[in-house]
Amino acid sequence: MLDTCTAQAHCTNYPATLKAGLWAGGAPHAEWDVVELRCVMADTDLVLEGGGVKGSSLVGAVTALAAHSDPYTFHRIAGTSAGAIVAAFLASGMTPAQVKNVMESLDFAKFEDKQGFLEHIPGIGPATGLFLHEGLFVGGFMHDWIAETLAAQGVRTWADLRDDDPGSALPPEQRYKLVVIVSDVSRGIMLRLPWDYQSLLGMDPDMIPVADAIRASASIPFFFRPWKMQADPTLTGHDHIVCADGGLLSNFPMAIFDRNDGKESRWPTIGVKLSGQRTIRTTDWSPDNTNVALAKSLLATMMSAHDNAYVNNPQASSRTIFVNTTPYQATDFHLSPADKSTMFGRGMSSGQKFLTTWDWDKWKSGDYSLG
Repeated sequence: MLDTCTAQAHCTNYPATLKAGLWAGGAPHAEWDVVELRCVMADTDLVLEGGGVKGSSLVGAVTALAAHSDPYTFHRIAGTSAGAIVAAFLASGMTPAQVKNVMESLDFAKFEDKQGFLEHIPGIGPATGLFLHEGLFVGGFMHDWIAETLAAQGVRTWADLRDDDPGSALPPEQRYKLVVIVSDVSRGIMLRLPWDYQSLLGMDPDMIPVADAIRASASIPFFFRPWKMQADPTLTGHDHIVCADGGLLSNFPMAIFDRNDGKESRWPTIGVKLSGQRTIRTTDWSPDNTNVALAKSLLATMMSAHDNAYVNNPQASSRTIFVNTTPYQATDFHLSPADKSTMFGRGMSSGQKFLTTWDWDKWKSGDYSLG
């Protein structure tokens, strides 16, 4: 699983042990210029499930991978909603520790931004936001926070996340470090951004802010207003499309980086899913005897049934880290620091448990058993 890689002393994608000279062969360059090293590193592609404010669990699992005795580096990362946020921060060059710090220092209650006089009136305010604007909250703070965090890493448009990888099975126009899943509700299709910008929207991704796609992917129905995304009218018939949470169509796009050119994969794809491994139980039955309960069940079904069918396949489940985030809810914007710490710890321990049985060579041979 060792791979030859190019490293710099200041590169945030590599742990401090590398900078101290922990590699197979060679010696530290005197001035820490770019040097070719035989690194004690293991590449992987990463897929992160959406889960609202439960993103701290994703960071915990990723931390376990990066802190492993054979540390993983993340070549390409895909995510939906909260998974897209964490994925983008990692793809920008932030270390898991830096992402953890950003998540812990953020007051999630700031996501509950409202606009207009009526929406601030107790009692009728929430209804006004929901029925007049299709969402309780504007989502402006979320977009600006994402954009500013990425800009601090030198990432603004998709051009900043290009991945020059001639060995990839992907066509050149799809070679990016990040993929974000978005639901195009105007046309009822799933968008894989930046991959589908040109073909389905008629837009050049390298000119578009990365934060736009992430904000669109995190448009939790009824909570955040849908995102209007610019489009070429000659292709779509309109100058924009309406986008909602990517989880409506795929909350966990586990197969997105799997090769389809007949060649052997160079490294694995590892997923992080924010639930225990699912089995169908009689206790899962819900009477849905109120409009609110029915709406919740409809959303839960849309956002999980398709992906659960795939993840229950041993080929997928054997390369997935399952993090039990019960009893936390995706829209609990008032989590305490202790809650965030608990979720991070669960992600970390789940990742460590996964690594005790994970065997890439065995998986490649078609053996998907654990242990």
